[in-house]
Amino acid sequence: MANKGEINSGDILFEEALDSVKVDIRFTLIILTFSVLLALFGKFILGVAIPFFVFIILFVWALLYFSYNYFIKRKKNKEELCNFHFRNNIIDLLLLTVIIHYLGGVEWIGAIFYLLILAWTGNVLPKKKALTLCLLAIFFYSVLVSLEYFQFLPHRAIFGPSPGFYQDPAYILIQILAMAAALFFIAETYGTFSGALKKKQEELIKTQGEVEEARKVLEIKVKARTKELQELAGKQEERVKERTKELQEKIEELERFSRLTVGRELKMVELKREIKKLGEELKGRELK
Repeated sequence: MANKGEINSGDILFEEALDSVKVDIRFTLIILTFSVLLALFGKFILGVAIPFFVFIILFVWALLYFSYNYFIKRKKNKEELCNFHFRNNIIDLLLLTVIIHYLGGVEWIGAIFYLLILAWTGNVLPKKKALTLCLLAIFFYSVLVSLEYFQFLPHRAIFGPSPGFYQDPAYILIQILAMAAALFFIAETYGTFSGALKKKQEELIKTQGEVEEARKVLEIKVKARTKELQELAGKQEERVKERTKELQEKIEELERFSRLTVGRELKMVELKREIKKLGEELKGRELK
């Protein structure tokens, strides 16, 4: 288990991916709410013949994204989170394809709304998964266009009588190619930019880890050196005490020697005085 304060690149990348997914969820919920309000305005104010089934899909779609906030909390690493987000984007592409069909999007720029789904994939998903989503978007839209072209699905026109573009092969081909070019450009640009950013981010995290490791090694060395100095200071203090004790003993010995010497000198002086006194007494007796 990592110690507190230790830099873990996997945890950092997971937290950043989690934040990106949360932003994507909030952004998608805002778009779905705006779409519902716009559809209500178009149906009841402008009189656009929007099918009721579109409102049901938008409502179910919004419920799914509300539930994602619960499910992402159970993901333990970035790989699980990316796989979860990838599957959710596939569902988004399917639901959007159904809405494009019911809104008659084959004859207008309905395919451009795929960009709203793929816009955030580069922030979380690897480049291969982002390109896979582009291919799926092109596939789903091509299948929808083909089904309407061959009249396996009835074409729905909500803005008035259909001009019949959905049965024009040139129009269909140009639309699919244009959508494919736009989607691949977005995926490639986002993927390249995101990949470079993630590489720099990983290098930064690695550098931070190395700096943290160097700091810990330095702390260990400092602690070891401090301990050595403390032990050395303790030994020096003991030596000073021992030396002080030895000097004190020598001083006391010198003081005792000094006292003995001084006492001896005093006795010698006293003896000299007595000798002198006795000599004077003897001289006095001789003179008598």
